[in-house]
Amino acid sequence: MNKAFSKLLPILTCPICHKNLKLINKNFVCTGNHKFSVKSYVPVFTKLNDYLEIESNAWEEEWKSKISKKALKAYDINMAVFKSLGYWEESGNASNLIPSKKDNIVLDLGCGNGVSTSKLKATQAVGLDLSTKQLVKSKNKYPNCSFIVGDARKLPFKDSSFDMVVAINMLHHVKNPQVVIKECYRVLKSGGRLLTVDPNLYNPIGFIGRGMYKLLRLKKIFPTFPQFALGEDEYQFSKKNYYNLFTKSPFKNFTIRPHRLERIFFFASILIPSLIMFPFYKNIIYILSRMGEGLVKIPPLDNICYFWKCEAIR
Repeated sequence: MNKAFSKLLPILTCPICHKNLKLINKNFVCTGNHKFSVKSYVPVFTKLNDYLEIESNAWEEEWKSKISKKALKAYDINMAVFKSLGYWEESGNASNLIPSKKDNIVLDLGCGNGVSTSKLKATQAVGLDLSTKQLVKSKNKYPNCSFIVGDARKLPFKDSSFDMVVAINMLHHVKNPQVVIKECYRVLKSGGRLLTVDPNLYNPIGFIGRGMYKLLRLKKIFPTFPQFALGEDEYQFSKKNYYNLFTKSPFKNFTIRPHRLERIFFFASILIPSLIMFPFYKNIIYILSRMGEGLVKIPPLDNICYFWKCEAIR
């Protein structure tokens, strides 16, 4: 049996009735007679709907083969700069910069292709997402991590199982995100931390992009480049909405900060890859990023930050 899968078994519970699970003939069965399959050491507790199937496919690694080499080069250059700046919300490859500890048990909600889970500092890293196809691939690629197909609103874990829960660009994909936050609180140990990052409704880039999406009645998912995706079920948070989300949650100790301002240059260089040929492009992005991080701390510029970042402690 896979070692990471064995470590996962003691913290799993039925997401429907929260009763104990038993592994019988490659299926999990709870004492309430709910049955769930296991595929290649990946427990499957839910399934994708049609919309999420489209979105999941858009994020498959194959998207890189569908864009121009110049655009991909621009993407890689920007990602390298963002990683050097410690922007773990930008790329799974920078998730080793998340302030977890090596002896932590960490849950990565909305783990996607599993890269972020594999980079976490943790004695046990667990990734949860909605795509069986993607997580089976992730398990094969990162056998030392655990992956679960599940709904963040009905987490299949026992109370007080994790030292940290990370939800990177995830809450804005979920209907009733407050339910997700309550579930995070439940599965965290006392003193455990929840880290979230989500886009600001009034950031000019997102605001204009969503307006164009509605005006032109574009498809649910933009083709080829998934970071331009603006699905019908996605939304952003105003400052007030994000605060209300946590104020109404069980967390009494939380801090929300405005985060980043410069991402317009990231999108511009993907659309116009020749921009990366500009002398000292990397240095310019680095300086603008640092400036933006400082500027969004000054009201009223905080209202046009790109992300809201929250740290909550149970």
